[in-house]
Amino acid sequence: MRPIPSHSTVTLHPFATAQGGCGLRALLSGRVDHAALPCLTPLLRRVADARALTLCVDLGRVEFLDSCGIGILLALRDAVLDRGGAIAFENHPPRIRRVLERSRIVALTDSPRVVGSVLALSAAA
Repeated sequence: MRPIPSHSTVTLHPFATAQGGCGLRALLSGRVDHAALPCLTPLLRRVADARALTLCVDLGRVEFLDSCGIGILLALRDAVLDRGGAIAFENHPPRIRRVLERSRIVALTDSPRVVGSVLALSAAA
């Protein structure tokens, strides 16, 4: 069994959307739990300052996710949607997908759909 990292990291990569808007890819790694909030705060601030941001959150390197981490991801989703943006959670490892499915957090597991060349997910949690 692999050891679980004791910290989390987020790497941000800007990109241009098909409509010429701004997009941001966030690569999360490590643990996404209560202790991850200080690490994720810059991402939350950037989202809070952006209008109509397209955000892709890559969960492929997340090793651990608990209820606090789910709350962080839902707050991030709500912040993007409240500002008129679009968000997608991508690349779920099987263990993280199971946590989300068992928690019935559909909004974090739905496959993104393209609506007018923009990522869109259901707003229902």
